[in-house]
Amino acid sequence: MKILLACGGGMSSSILAENLVEEAKRQGNTDFMMEATGTEEVSLKMQQDNWDALLLAPQVSFRKEHLQKDADSYGIPLIPIEGILYTPMGIPDLYKLIQEKVHK
Repeated sequence: MKILLACGGGMSSSILAENLVEEAKRQGNTDFMMEATGTEEVSLKMQQDNWDALLLAPQVSFRKEHLQKDADSYGIPLIPIEGILYTPMGIPDLYKLIQEKVHK
């Protein structure tokens, strides 16, 4: 599974991505890949590769409508992340949410 994480600058999102990959491994999913990128690069990244979902970091939630169009054009879900899940303690629940949305 390949997940693209749309964020502001990438610092906290890169840490979140690493933690989600570790959570996936703990749950036996060794095929889980994630990449964090700025919202301005999402369209290009989606053209360059196949993604299973687009995650939206809370700090860029104002870009949801714009990014929803990108996700829709590639037939993948856009998953906005609630602030409570954008923390180390929220990683297991966020991973579960991703699984639910991708495997609908």
